[in-house]
Amino acid sequence: MPNIVITDQGSNTTSEFALDDALIALENAMQRQHASKALSYAQQIIEQAPKCLPALTTLFMILSFQQKFYALEQAALRAIKHNPKHSLSHHALSNAYRFQRKTNQALQAMEKAVELEPTNTSWLNSLGIMHKELGHFKIALEHFEQCIRQSPNFTSAYWSRSDIQALMPNIDVKHLTRQLNTEGAFKAKDQVYAAYCLFKHFEATKDFDTAFSYLTLGATKQRASFDYDHQIELNEHSNIEKVFDKKLFNRHKTDLTKNKTEIPSDSPIFICGLPRSGTTLTEQIISSHSEVAAGDELFELAQATQSILQKVKPKQAFPFLAHELTAQHWQSIGDHYLTLTKHVNTKRYFTDKMPLNYKAIGLIDMALPKAKIVYCQRPPMDLLLGAYKQILGQGNKYTYDLDELTSMIIAHHHLMQHWLNVLPNKIFTLNYQSLINNQKETTEKLLQFLGLAWQDACLNFHENKRVIHTMSNAQVRKPLFSHSINAWHKYYEQLQPYAEKMQAAGLVI
Repeated sequence: MPNIVITDQGSNTTSEFALDDALIALENAMQRQHASKALSYAQQIIEQAPKCLPALTTLFMILSFQQKFYALEQAALRAIKHNPKHSLSHHALSNAYRFQRKTNQALQAMEKAVELEPTNTSWLNSLGIMHKELGHFKIALEHFEQCIRQSPNFTSAYWSRSDIQALMPNIDVKHLTRQLNTEGAFKAKDQVYAAYCLFKHFEATKDFDTAFSYLTLGATKQRASFDYDHQIELNEHSNIEKVFDKKLFNRHKTDLTKNKTEIPSDSPIFICGLPRSGTTLTEQIISSHSEVAAGDELFELAQATQSILQKVKPKQAFPFLAHELTAQHWQSIGDHYLTLTKHVNTKRYFTDKMPLNYKAIGLIDMALPKAKIVYCQRPPMDLLLGAYKQILGQGNKYTYDLDELTSMIIAHHHLMQHWLNVLPNKIFTLNYQSLINNQKETTEKLLQFLGLAWQDACLNFHENKRVIHTMSNAQVRKPLFSHSINAWHKYYEQLQPYAEKMQAAGLVI
């Protein structure tokens, strides 16, 4: 084929390469972590050689990493036009649709990818997860079972299945146990999944001692897989309290009045709390109302803040940078957030249930003063067990060590008491036990705080058919149940020392 012509944007020079040499230049840009240059090279190669699979693979990888999902969608569609049977393009298209909340298209694209590459167990597992998020549990189970038959050591499928069906066949229990006890049989991450699956299985059989031993094994292996300085996290909590004090909020209100600043929309409803505190359940209840669209866990608040900070260039990091921002800066963050969330803001209100936004409640009040904030509060020991027994995302590295998790729950409690003190009447505390014991009354109070009229659908939230991307997607499709209250008592002996630490810090167990 003819040579590939590539223009280097940095030097504005144009060069001709044989295709293999152009791919080497692309690979060099990737190895040097020159993302913009690599993106430009990949796009130029594909424009001239549309079926070049290495360039397509790199392009999809970069656009996914940069979270440019519309661009990823367009690139994948162009690739499919030139090569309809290229399975990776359909997989990339599915991811692009998924992150743009185009659920049905994402499912169809993933089904096509699996159809073209049926032996790709990872993609089949992803297809099962997508069905699970939609509440198609029977179909999801079939996909997970097929994954396990195809690749018995692909433990991610066992883990995906355990959310729907914790009890495993004896053949699976023996296989995972044998592989865990055989050095080198599983990769580190597969060992983690296997241990957590065995925990769930033995908990389902009520063999709680054996269950906890596997839970400890899985958590210990997971904690050993990354570096993490827990003290930095604790320091951030205490620094947030110091910076976002009453004086800062009073000064901001004065600036708003003096500058006659226009207050952004009241459409966002922020739902926050520690992982496993009931944020998904709360969103399911609220989004069952006809005037509320579910946004799920949105990254747009962080993106909006970062976008404005790149222009302001504060001298200090969060939270200290708050002292360097003006009322106009805060308003710009709020306005940009509302722009970024237009795709979910399809009704009178929309929810943003990023749990860790509890650290940003001060920022939310400054940038979006009319926004509603719901704080999900769960008994601390049930919170401890709930978080410890899950494999969570990157922002929750403290959950795999019980001492670190205990100190985080204490720090979280103190920070939330601070917010409730400095922002009275701005935050609704949704107590998990109150919701379980008095569902209708608690739901009425929640809707009243949000300015929403009563609708019976909020009581029958489990009938809400929306897609749910978090790990609670199976639980919140069932009516409320009380067996999760004091669930930690099953492991009373193992967890009692942490209960004592919490009581000593002033928490009510």
